[in-house]
Amino acid sequence: MSLAYLGGRELPDFDNSSGVAVSRNITAGSKHGIGDWTDAQIKRAITDGIRPDGTHLSRTMPFAWYKRIAPADLDAIVAFLRTLKPPGTE
Repeated sequence: MSLAYLGGRELPDFDNSSGVAVSRNITAGSKHGIGDWTDAQIKRAITDGIRPDGTHLSRTMPFAWYKRIAPADLDAIVAFLRTLKPPGTE
């Protein structure tokens, strides 16, 4: 489980039926993860599929579902993500 949130896993790419989407690092480490992202940027990525730089995430991420969750639940997801430390910092 210590590597569970580091990304690199290949998943079906719903935008391209013959392709794959590669999961991204969602640890709080700012060098490779989401540590430099604001809470609002994380929420936008989760609910709209848009990174801070404006690029779009693959539809493998179920934005439409997350867009409908309660604001308190979205806050809880962000709070949880902030606890995910990169390897070597535990």
